[in-house]
Amino acid sequence: MKRLYKLLPVPIQHLAITFVNNYKYYQKYGAIPFFKPLKSIIKNLKGESVNDDKTLERINGLIEYAVEHVPYYIENKEKYFKLNSIEDLKKIPVLHKETFRKNNTMFISKQVTKNNSYSYKTSGSTGTPLMGYTSIKDLRSRFESFLISLNKEQIDYSSRVGRFLGANVASSKLVYRKDLINNHYLFSIYDLSLENINAYYYALAHNKIEIIEGYPSTIYSLVKLLKTKGYVVTSVKHVLTTAEKLLDHQKEEIEAYFNVNVFDYYGSSEGSAYMYKCNLDYYLNANKVAYFETVDYNFKETENDKPGKMLVTSFTSHFTPLIRYDIGDSCSVISNENQIIKVREILGRQDDVYTTPKGYEFSRFSLLLKYLPENVLESQLVLKNYTDKAELVYVSDASIDLQEFKSFEDKMNTLLKSNFKFKYTKIEGFDKIKRGKLSAIKIIKNED
Repeated sequence: MKRLYKLLPVPIQHLAITFVNNYKYYQKYGAIPFFKPLKSIIKNLKGESVNDDKTLERINGLIEYAVEHVPYYIENKEKYFKLNSIEDLKKIPVLHKETFRKNNTMFISKQVTKNNSYSYKTSGSTGTPLMGYTSIKDLRSRFESFLISLNKEQIDYSSRVGRFLGANVASSKLVYRKDLINNHYLFSIYDLSLENINAYYYALAHNKIEIIEGYPSTIYSLVKLLKTKGYVVTSVKHVLTTAEKLLDHQKEEIEAYFNVNVFDYYGSSEGSAYMYKCNLDYYLNANKVAYFETVDYNFKETENDKPGKMLVTSFTSHFTPLIRYDIGDSCSVISNENQIIKVREILGRQDDVYTTPKGYEFSRFSLLLKYLPENVLESQLVLKNYTDKAELVYVSDASIDLQEFKSFEDKMNTLLKSNFKFKYTKIEGFDKIKRGKLSAIKIIKNED
């Protein structure tokens, strides 16, 4: 199908994108072109909240469903009982990712059909990809919270959106394809380069794009490239980032260029938790979507403002239930009052922790990457655990003298209490064939 799509004339590609995008909007939002458009759905959600006081009721409902319809929970039903309080959740066993992986099909509800669900597969960044199903009802509940959170920040998702996809939908000649019904523009990130940045600028400015949505690394690269040419985009009122950790220096650069507050939101392929941050000093969890706990590596509850592993209980995953699921991400919670969770920082994957030769662990790389030279457009810092070797692979529009990296080196040596041997590798561009993600940090495990 992908090969056939590429052979189609561009106007037919627009029609194909329109059909696919509207089908997805029907699944996610229940939107039907002309009869129940996205704009009317958004309007009817004004005044709604992403939080309520029904967390305990939702947990018990999920457990009741799981032990009746899902093979894994049916076999282990004595461990999953009705809770009398949120505190009772701690008596339920932790669902480890390895358990989920080994028994993947046993976690799928017997009620799944082609018509009442859609399938997902995780990226497999931390092992073999996991697959599951989400009911259309749960999917719409989840995306309803997404639209409500946008409403809270006066962001109208039915306006002109430019979504930068990890899919090769366009070309360097015309860097977007258009949903002709919703006036939403789908940009391919694979042609985003200094050579083609004028085409991206023209597309954003000419089409008066109001909302940009994509990976933080993509939007950051877009901004850096636009600045190298002196281009100014004035139509953009909002920027939405997701799927990667938004680093401080990326946030500062994006907000300064577009003169906006970045709306950053967290989710996962499994449809677990949903939280967002824009004008707030914290991420607000939507308890209509999920409840989660933070624990240390001994699975003991962590104190407020202490980083911890996230154990997610998802209310939008009935067809593949996640109950106290160790999703592999970490965060620090400010407060949890009346089941409304406020998060200081999403720390990212638990695998994104580097250990120095002296055993010092570090994950706050946003504190040092902002010291890279201004002409670095994209980069990835590669570290191997328990060694003092560091390689920076980068893209730049100019020659950079090694002395220009001194501030970065000094900051890194100070923060990580080490004396690194640095290597710098300049490349033409990163290979982004895997959904376009570019992790700012790559930690290599030391098998010795």
